[in-house]
Amino acid sequence: MRREGRGILALATGAVLLCLAAPGYGRVIDGVVAVVNDEPVTFSEVRESVAEALGIPVGDADGFLREERDSRIVIRWIEALVEAVLVRQELVKQGQPVPDADIDKAVESVRKSNGMSEAQFVEILGREGLTLATYRRRLRWQMERGAIVRAKKFKDVSVTEQEVREYFRENADRFLVGSQVQEEAIFLPFPAADPQAAGDPAAPARFAAQQAAEAIRGGKTIREAYELARRTLPAAQWVECDFVPVEDLLPEMQRELRRLRTGDISQPFFTEAGIYIIRVVARRGGKTGDFAPVKESLTEELTDRRSEKAYADILAELKRTASIDVRL
Repeated sequence: MRREGRGILALATGAVLLCLAAPGYGRVIDGVVAVVNDEPVTFSEVRESVAEALGIPVGDADGFLREERDSRIVIRWIEALVEAVLVRQELVKQGQPVPDADIDKAVESVRKSNGMSEAQFVEILGREGLTLATYRRRLRWQMERGAIVRAKKFKDVSVTEQEVREYFRENADRFLVGSQVQEEAIFLPFPAADPQAAGDPAAPARFAAQQAAEAIRGGKTIREAYELARRTLPAAQWVECDFVPVEDLLPEMQRELRRLRTGDISQPFFTEAGIYIIRVVARRGGKTGDFAPVKESLTEELTDRRSEKAYADILAELKRTASIDVRL
């Protein structure tokens, strides 16, 4: 797992494309799959969400949806769209919708902060399996999510410096300087580039990553998730490392390690060679790092954690009072 290489661009969406559930259910037919307070959610929208999330053509997403046999999986896809509709409706009701102009400003801010031209920005998005339109939709999802939390739960997500310092102490093992780490990982390699190949060659790895992540969320071990992913992607690899200096690992992996406590499992993350899911087995050596360099990032992280809970509470409240009809 040691390799020299440059890190991928850290876009505002982060790992959004992997945070949704896997593809849907074979008995869904084209048409309305849910009605949210009289607003329909269509099969075409579900299909487009699958295509965008996995970076595959809409036609391929249609095939995967119709072949899926587990109704629970498609329900999670539909629920994600239902929740987006509920949030958008509530923001309109509150008089705080997110206009297109705000999305434009956010896109420009990300592009300019990375010092890229429009063409370069689109090219980098393409490497991540995203179009500009897809990126804009995901930014909207993030911004609407943030807006609803600020509107309804702002006080619940605010943090003090003392709380951040305590959080730093609780997570001190993540910020050891000069430490070594032992880890195990699922590696889902991308195939060699083939100009003649149709479609996105990275799509099978994305499918396998989705399956593995879903299995882990469902209580499977990372090894069990690997066995499942290997059925979809035979080239999948199981990697076990003895203790190695953190500084010798891929930049993307170092970034993930700073997010994980010992024993934690990461979300799937991308490198130039493929997708990893890692579990931190143990750490040793090193000394506790300084608080000041990580204060800002930890403040954001703790705020995000509280926002997650606040957002879940808001959704539960909206669902209790909404009229939702899911049609399978």
